[in-house]
Amino acid sequence: MFDQTIKAIDTQVVIFYSQDYDGDTEAFQDAVNSWLKGQPDNIAIKDIIYRHCGVTSRGKDIFSMAIISMPIPKNEKKS
Repeated sequence: MFDQTIKAIDTQVVIFYSQDYDGDTEAFQDAVNSWLKGQPDNIAIKDIIYRHCGVTSRGKDIFSMAIISMPIPKNEKKS
């Protein structure tokens, strides 16, 4: 979690669900990686939350990933 308070107005939360990719783990990973690579240089990823929720009746894993990001403050240097 966060080690300092952040302003919600600048925060973006994106959630990926395995069900959106018919349980195809590789398609899920490709979508997450594509989204991450598509972010501008001034965006910082503050947290990634992964949750495994079990298995479907067809034996496919049910999981989700939330990515919390926000612009890097102008007074903060990029690493």
